Amino acid sequence: MLVHQYRRRAVGCLQIAEGLPDSQNRMALIDMAQSWLLLAQHAEKNLTADLVYETRPWPSEANGTATVQQQQQIQPKRNEE
Repeated sequence: MLVHQYRRRAVGCLQIAEGLPDSQNRMALIDMAQSWLLLAQHAEKNLTADLVYETRPWPSEANGTATVQQQQQIQPKRNEE
């Protein structure tokens, strides 16, 4: 979702809240508007962030051979009656 869409939803929440006589519902919509604005702020920061994610190659890709390791687990002894 785009930054302006988040802001538009925040404004919509505030417009609805203005017409509500019930203070509890009005406060819920104001909180929702604040959440939309916070999302807009985070989205703006993400637009300016220059992130590059790099992953290491699998061991088999690095040297052309596959390496498999196995582990053994010691099984508990059964109490024979």
